[in-house]
Amino acid sequence: MTALATDGWRILSVANTATKEHGIDVIAARDGQTVGIEVKGFPSRTYADPARAGEQKRASPSTQAGHWYSQAVLAAMRLRGKEPTWSSVIALPDFPRYRQLHFETAGSLSATGIEVWWIDQSGTLRRR
Repeated sequence: MTALATDGWRILSVANTATKEHGIDVIAARDGQTVGIEVKGFPSRTYADPARAGEQKRASPSTQAGHWYSQAVLAAMRLRGKEPTWSSVIALPDFPRYRQLHFETAGSLSATGIEVWWIDQSGTLRRR
């Protein structure tokens, strides 16, 4: 959120990921434009849920990242249908696995008007 605010965006709503709230992760506005953002992190080898802390996941982070990426694409496509005047964005940490997945789907995402924004390790937001 800090990266968006620094870039001049006003945050309208944020989903509560701690309670696994469904819906658009972040809705923000700037200069008369509203954007819905599906945010994904990069999977770890162990669970973050305190009930399963330290327990090893069955799927590798790379495999799970593929699933998370596809979920983000589907959410972004649904948003395009639900709110056609909004910009639909997927925000991802800048990891090689996500870069590869984006490379493989960039043309299709562009054709549907879905943007991918990257967040580097310092928290800097890079649009496109």
